Amino acid sequence: MFKKKPTIKNLAPLRSSDRRKIADQIIRDYKIEVPSNAPGAQQPTGDDSAPNTTTTPNLTSIRNSLLPENSLSARFTTTAGPQLREVQGTVYVGTHPGGDERILWFKLEHGPGADGRIYPTVYTLWNNPNLVPLLHTPDFVMGKLRGGADLMTPGLADDPPFPERAVKGAVVAVAGLDRDTVPLFIGICEIDISALGEVQGTKGQAVRGLHWEGDEIWAWSSSSRPGQPSPAYLEGWDDEAQEEDGNLEDLGGRVGDLALGEKESPHLEDQGPSEETVEEQAEEPAEIEEKEPSMREIDEAFEKAFVYSLYKLKHDNPSTSNHGLSLPIQPSFLISNMITPYLPIYSANQAQYYQIKKTSWKNVKKFIKYLDKQRLVKSKDRNGQETVILDVDFNDRLVQQFVPYRLPSKNTLESAGKSAKGTEGDVSVGQTITIQTLYRPTQKLVPAVFPPRSSSDPSNFYKYAEVSSQLDQYIQAQSPPIVDPKNRRIISLNPFLANTIFTSPSSDDRSTLARGKTTRDGLLKRILEDYSFMTAHYALLKPGQTLSDVKPKAGAPPKVNVTLERRTGSKTVTKVSNLEVFGIVPNLLAEELQKKCASSTSVGQANGAPKGVMEVLVQGDQRRAMETALVRRGMKTQWIEVVDKTKKKK
Repeated sequence: MFKKKPTIKNLAPLRSSDRRKIADQIIRDYKIEVPSNAPGAQQPTGDDSAPNTTTTPNLTSIRNSLLPENSLSARFTTTAGPQLREVQGTVYVGTHPGGDERILWFKLEHGPGADGRIYPTVYTLWNNPNLVPLLHTPDFVMGKLRGGADLMTPGLADDPPFPERAVKGAVVAVAGLDRDTVPLFIGICEIDISALGEVQGTKGQAVRGLHWEGDEIWAWSSSSRPGQPSPAYLEGWDDEAQEEDGNLEDLGGRVGDLALGEKESPHLEDQGPSEETVEEQAEEPAEIEEKEPSMREIDEAFEKAFVYSLYKLKHDNPSTSNHGLSLPIQPSFLISNMITPYLPIYSANQAQYYQIKKTSWKNVKKFIKYLDKQRLVKSKDRNGQETVILDVDFNDRLVQQFVPYRLPSKNTLESAGKSAKGTEGDVSVGQTITIQTLYRPTQKLVPAVFPPRSSSDPSNFYKYAEVSSQLDQYIQAQSPPIVDPKNRRIISLNPFLANTIFTSPSSDDRSTLARGKTTRDGLLKRILEDYSFMTAHYALLKPGQTLSDVKPKAGAPPKVNVTLERRTGSKTVTKVSNLEVFGIVPNLLAEELQKKCASSTSVGQANGAPKGVMEVLVQGDQRRAMETALVRRGMKTQWIEVVDKTKKKK
């Protein structure tokens, strides 16, 4: 449906109450089972980067998995059908762990096909196994589906019985046979697929396509990054199929008798902006003036930013003590967490104007005194030096009557940060870092699957795709053939596979030996996850480097360590170490953080680390500012490990 770009309006944060309502609607619509002993939804902590300690599935964790905290929404407009009739709806944007902001759900509200249902995107299905029924089709058919075609009934690659939930009108996903656990196509059943007794010789449309990997909804990103490629394997999606089939032999593919509906999906056209959600202004300025604001305007912006932060805390955490705000508030925390994110900085050029030194107060201490005078806060001088906020008034008239205004996007703030002074000489800013996972076969797989080579030979390290290719070559070379002629993803166990690969006492290996069969993907996964067959290595590639320039290292890839600790009572500091391996200069990072966080920093030898590994220390809880600075230097969030030692031990 989204072959061309839709017009997506300005994103606005979802209130916690709205997010819970939408998540509960999804749970009802998709009949997601919630444990009977699951506690009620917990209120968000207000700290986006606090680690999630939930280990058992409950209502809160299910909601967060479906629609993560800090999700956003936006209206979109497109056209559908040969008459190009207008279609309007809503997209819901969020971030799954280890990813970036993507469209997770969409709803068609007005126009052809609008039914008010909330549909998942592939990003949601990749993180929520078995959310919808999964059907299969041969891979060359999948290529047609990803070009805009609908799935016809003869294109179904599984033998009956089909998933019980695949009834007429149900939302289903479709995967190819090579990667049968990875949904790539989402649509609506046009017939009752679960009741089909035979697909050979049938005609007609089975699934009407809505969205697929490669369309414009998949490609959308708030930071203009390309769409995330699909994984090679996903756990959980194969469980339902195995339970329903009962026997892997029953999976049959009929490649030669397929019929495709080559009808293209409705084209999408750019449309004008529409209404925004409640937390944004009704209209966005057509263009942003770049003239320097007056001192009075800067003062007003700082005061409004503080009130906005209180307003958002109050609405996001209505029943939490202090609405999730930790007291007392340090000056550095005030600027980095309660002022800067709410300033009207919509371009990199504007960032130079909205600084505390350009206000009438000139420093944070006088700004806090002003807020105290306005009775928004209660402050206190400590040791005659630092001024902290002891309490805030969430019921002040300014907070109760506050009208939210448009906030800059995260990408805008990052771009603004790039123009900050003091980073011109930092070569790590803007660099591209790549961590390549490699595998080296052990003697158990040599020479049967992999050619004999020296352990230090660079060609003896294989990427995931190369391991898959070597395994395919081995499978195809076997005589008699071990590939099921009806379904090429089913492999019969020969003596080598039975006596070398599936030899552990685990229940999975025993059941595989009893069946005498396995799937190609299951065999690949079994080899990669067992260190006795393949040892995992990594290669960290800096700008200009290739695999031939770097010697792979065994083990897991390195991470930057960010630690939050308490010093002298309630004083919090943020430490970061292990920067050098990523080409990040600690002293230059400290200089940027000192200006960005309006806080003191220091650089010293990291405790317990080899000599020469330095540690940057910043006053206050600066995890967000730290993450932003590291991402600017080529880091990905999954390479940053945050340890919060400030929480009280139970």
